[in-house]
Amino acid sequence: MATFVVLAKWTDKSFAAMQDAAKVSAEIKQTVKAMGAEIKAWYMLMGQYDEMCILEAPNPETVAKIVISLSAQYGGKTETMQAFSEAEAMKLLT
Repeated sequence: MATFVVLAKWTDKSFAAMQDAAKVSAEIKQTVKAMGAEIKAWYMLMGQYDEMCILEAPNPETVAKIVISLSAQYGGKTETMQAFSEAEAMKLLT
C-alpha cells in the first residue's frame, strides 16, 4: 500500500456537512474503506489548509476516486501528494 497526504480547504458545502460531524466522519471512513483504502490519520489544521488526511491506498487512481467522490458529496478543495517513508525514499535514492 502506498501513502498519500490529502490537504483540504473547506467550502460552504463542507461547513454545512459539519452540522452532524460525527455522522459525516463515519460515512467518510466507510467510503474510504469500501474503496480499498484506509485512513491512517486525520488532523484539523490552522493556517493555509483546514484539514489533512493521511491515507494508505493501493494506487493513485484509488485516491483520486476517493477525493472526487468525497469532494462532490461534502465539498472541499484538495491537494493530494504521494508520500514516501524513509525506507522507501532510500530505495529510490540509492
